[in-house]
Amino acid sequence: MQNHKITTQDGIVNYYEYGDAKSPSIICLHGLAGNGLYSFEELIFLLEGKFHLIVLDSPGHGKTPPFSEEADYLFSNVATWLHQVIEKIVFGPFYIMGHSWGADVALHFTRLYPENVLGLVLLDGGFTFPQNQPEMTFDYAYTGWNDYMEKSVFVDEEEIFQEYRTYTNRWNFRKETYAASLFNKRQDGEFELAASKFTVLAIIKAFFKEPFTEAYPFIKVPTLLLYAELPKSLDASRAKGIGQLRSHIEDVSVKAITGSSHMVQWDEPEQTAAIISKWLNEKR
Repeated sequence: MQNHKITTQDGIVNYYEYGDAKSPSIICLHGLAGNGLYSFEELIFLLEGKFHLIVLDSPGHGKTPPFSEEADYLFSNVATWLHQVIEKIVFGPFYIMGHSWGADVALHFTRLYPENVLGLVLLDGGFTFPQNQPEMTFDYAYTGWNDYMEKSVFVDEEEIFQEYRTYTNRWNFRKETYAASLFNKRQDGEFELAASKFTVLAIIKAFFKEPFTEAYPFIKVPTLLLYAELPKSLDASRAKGIGQLRSHIEDVSVKAITGSSHMVQWDEPEQTAAIISKWLNEKR
């Protein structure tokens, strides 16, 4: 693994590079309030022997500084930022893999900048939140995330680990490192998320202003959706989103990750990596 920083017109961008640059390239986009290592490193270990992986810290996350304006976090604007980044670090066609918010970014990017995209891998994102979840009104989502950010302050790292253990059925020492990487230590000794409330709430607004369904009719590349089975309360939302994907995207494959929740790549890294590898090899 190599850690790189580049400078674009919007500032510094932090990213990680794995595998042989001669292998097929995959751009990896993490979820909301996450970072590249947190979302992907455990999965990357299973893919780097066959693929060239670029794992980005998106604006306001990890070691990439935030945007200054709320509107910059609109999906169309994040797509433009991503286009500028990719032009500097990847030469030739590539695949895009996104988890959660990153899946939505991948969809909107491919809608606007399809030229070099070979295919999309969506990890439990870009198909339910918020449009296909009836309870997920703007006020409900905005208030929920505001409260989450207010409460995401921890006395020590052990308290962080206790919280993040609940996000997966497969906790291990690596995940302790990944969870800790999401936080900065304040002067008072407590830990707060590196992603600010301003960044997170701007992104929540973007979900409502630029729905993922607007991108679907423009997706002309092979697309793979891997989705979580839990919680079962989202089954109807998942079914609706999968139906929309299949009606708009000609070449789409859909697979459930058995027994997983939203962090599919944490719960079942081997199963997730095997499906991705097989699909990518078939589409090459």
